[in-house]
Amino acid sequence: MRLTFSLLAVAALALCAETTAVAQRHNGGSSPPTAPPAARNSKAPAPIVAASSGMGALQFAAVNYGVPAPQSLTRQLVIDDDRTRAAALSAIGAPGQYLVHGHIPYPHSIQLNFVALGNSDELDAILTVELEQHILSAILLPQDGNWRRIATVLYATAFNDPSTSPATFLRLDRSLLQQERYRAVFHALTPLPNGDYAENEAHLRVLNSRAVITMSFVNRARACATGHAHTGCDITRRWMQADPTDPSHRLVLVTATGHESPHDAADPLAGSVQLQDTHLRSFACQPFVFSDVTQHYEPMANSAPCTAPH
Repeated sequence: MRLTFSLLAVAALALCAETTAVAQRHNGGSSPPTAPPAARNSKAPAPIVAASSGMGALQFAAVNYGVPAPQSLTRQLVIDDDRTRAAALSAIGAPGQYLVHGHIPYPHSIQLNFVALGNSDELDAILTVELEQHILSAILLPQDGNWRRIATVLYATAFNDPSTSPATFLRLDRSLLQQERYRAVFHALTPLPNGDYAENEAHLRVLNSRAVITMSFVNRARACATGHAHTGCDITRRWMQADPTDPSHRLVLVTATGHESPHDAADPLAGSVQLQDTHLRSFACQPFVFSDVTQHYEPMANSAPCTAPH
């Protein structure tokens, strides 16, 4: 019996030693077969975000109102009768401050463009009017022999500001989606007393009889830190660059940045856009493609350094 008990004790001790050895082998970098796999340090892909977006001081309102023909509206806006003039201002989407009885203003300037913004065989119309405190463009669409206002783009700017005019507010470019069609490109500058500013750009097309903003971004900006006589100013420029032969209608939003030295920032010519452009040094590119779902250009990747033209 003693021999049997001793053998059993030795066997038990050996089994415990083996179990301990196996456990020690699993305490390294590996796990036992029944343990969950070790966690891996994996980063989620960065979300794709546009380098810049937004309309800034530009206001866009999509509507659907019947209006007189564009040529009739231009005549009614300058007629002597206050009620007729007020009705014309209301038809193009002028703010309510211009519709007060007894204070119906005459426009400072009127510009009428007939242009193919959409896919129709007929030309659309853009009626741009300069008022005392605003510039606005009414987007007019021909439909079954009549006309409808489908949108108004508004910019609050004083007439006595010589830096703004209908020419700086609106330009017409060929569409990036259809070379035989056009897009309306609007600009609005937001200046600050210290010389800083940001200018926004918005692109408008007519798609499926609706006015659509297909792209918007800050196209130029100047930012000076407090006490900029010691730190200088940061300069930013953006523009859209497209390949007309690309069947996917992709484009690149180019962001150029630079810095004005304290000496340059104090120069009397520092406010010149042409002089500021000479400070641009770094260039980043972001690809965009037009989405039929959102009817807007959407980024395909995040902005990354690109080669500057030489």
